[in-house]
Amino acid sequence: MSTALADARAAALEQTAWGERFRFVQPRNVVFWIYLWLCGVGAVKGWQMFAPYSGYFGRSLLVAGIVGVISVLVWGWWFRHIDRFERQPVGLVVTGFVWGATAATFTIALPGNTALGSLYTKLFGQVWAQDWHAGLSAPLVEETAKGVGIIVLLALAPRLVRTVTDGLLLGAFIGLGFQTSEDFLYSFAGAIQGFGAHQTDGLAGSIAQRTFSDIISHPLFTALFCAGVIYLIGTAAQPRRIGRGVALIVAPILIHGVWDSMVALAGGTALLVVVVMAGDMIFALTALWIAFVWAHPREAHFARDVLAPEVESGVLTEDEVTAAGGWRLQRRYVKAGAGRAERRRRRHLVRAALDLCADLAASKGTDSPEVTESRREIARLRHQPAS
Repeated sequence: MSTALADARAAALEQTAWGERFRFVQPRNVVFWIYLWLCGVGAVKGWQMFAPYSGYFGRSLLVAGIVGVISVLVWGWWFRHIDRFERQPVGLVVTGFVWGATAATFTIALPGNTALGSLYTKLFGQVWAQDWHAGLSAPLVEETAKGVGIIVLLALAPRLVRTVTDGLLLGAFIGLGFQTSEDFLYSFAGAIQGFGAHQTDGLAGSIAQRTFSDIISHPLFTALFCAGVIYLIGTAAQPRRIGRGVALIVAPILIHGVWDSMVALAGGTALLVVVVMAGDMIFALTALWIAFVWAHPREAHFARDVLAPEVESGVLTEDEVTAAGGWRLQRRYVKAGAGRAERRRRRHLVRAALDLCADLAASKGTDSPEVTESRREIARLRHQPAS
């Protein structure tokens, strides 16, 4: 391996801190104790809110909880799937999720929304507040409450939260925690309507409504917001980009505000509600796509530096390393294969190259048993007959 390539690999691993482990217990870090306090307060408040209903509404609570767990597993699998180059430590992901589910929801957002709603009622009247309270309080209070989570994670793991992609993915898990608690709240509220006379119908309706709304919901909002925070403050792996940071922080607040105010904005007209909803969804997905487009080149550059010595040694080809740099490049590389078997083999080769990248990050570029095994797997795939 040439010295230049080795130095580039070492520099990339140092800047990104890929492969670093997360240690949650940090007695000398004041943020660790603040985290425990705020999450503990949130957990207690949540318990106090639901415990009195655990008797008569126990079945509804159980069903809402099971649906919540299933939702977490599905969304969690998807977020881990799109974590392309080096997956965040599970402990850090769980830490972010718990912040969203407890501190952001029950400690900050619920009291903040209630206080702001009361202020709007006093200033503008009950009718105005009923129309606009959700759209003009939740985006400000909730996005801030969740966004504080990425600052907390930065303080707990400064070497692990380095790139904009880190902000996007960790933000998604923080938002997923918030979404899980909020879905549970709304599902339970549906069950107790009419004094619980029709628990099943109310619960089913709330779950269906929340399942649809979760497509454009807190994971997306918080992913954008946290990516904006990374741009705004800058890190060792990401130079400060104030314009991008402000844009990605403001975008989810606007999207959230329009989503919660669509009935008021449409004047109650059903057709206009659908138009506003569709426009907001398109804008939200476009904003997320732009965020990944902005984040991708720098992340792919680091991955190329990590894998470049493998090209020199003949383990990978230049085309395979290029294909590992993004979904679009991968599709182009795979489609160029002659026949279904060859395309499938190319797809597996790219996945194996990404696994090798992760193993190299974990071993800090040394030839660990995992790295050796990944190289063997690539060799096996390369010489596997296309049939």
